[in-house]
Amino acid sequence: MAAAASLLGLPSVILMPKDAPKTKVELTKAWGAEVVTFDRFTESREELGAKLREERGATLIKPYDDPLIMAGQGTLAAEAVRTCAAEGWTPDIFISPCGGGGLIAGCSTSVRALSPDTAVYSAEPAGFDDTARSLAANKRLANDPAARSICDALLAPEPGELTFAVNSERLTGGLCVTDDEAMTAMAVAFKYLKLVVEPGGAVALAAAITGKVDCKGKNVLVVCSGGNADAEIYAEALKRPLPF
Repeated sequence: MAAAASLLGLPSVILMPKDAPKTKVELTKAWGAEVVTFDRFTESREELGAKLREERGATLIKPYDDPLIMAGQGTLAAEAVRTCAAEGWTPDIFISPCGGGGLIAGCSTSVRALSPDTAVYSAEPAGFDDTARSLAANKRLANDPAARSICDALLAPEPGELTFAVNSERLTGGLCVTDDEAMTAMAVAFKYLKLVVEPGGAVALAAAITGKVDCKGKNVLVVCSGGNADAEIYAEALKRPLPF
């Protein structure tokens, strides 16, 4: 968002949790954005965002519960599925990280349109598997306020209202991984794929390599999103023993 605003010559204010990776904060500021921090566990992002909008006369862009955000993120899956088709194969399974549900909502819409027989799963960190639990209950469920995870990008308190309406119709199911499994997936991505992935961005890969869904003999399309990991966390991830 900061980069887009900079390219358009517009000022931007980014509301970011206090526990966000330092590298993420620094790079956001490098694009000229003002970063306003808050405590994600004691303060309401929605209330703070509404207050900033009123005080500054700004346009509020939500992180996931917005049709245009979902549509934009869905282009990722559209491009990926079309690339697969151009190479002569079709994904049997599609897995994407999920926080508030915007990315997987957009992606599931694209996958269903272009490859209707592909099974589509969300992947979430343990303790923040609200989409998986909500899908099973057929209603939105919140996470335990005491829950914690290293996957800082996926710690939404509950599924978005708009995103869940989409995901409840289009997802095959929801998968859940531990922080340790996410960290191991970061190491796998680095060694075998030469990718730098943050913990939250690695949960879909973690779900695939730990067998949260049966991937044997199948074409699996996994989204690895985000590389905002501080050096200390990344170094710790690379110490993990690889599963293969």
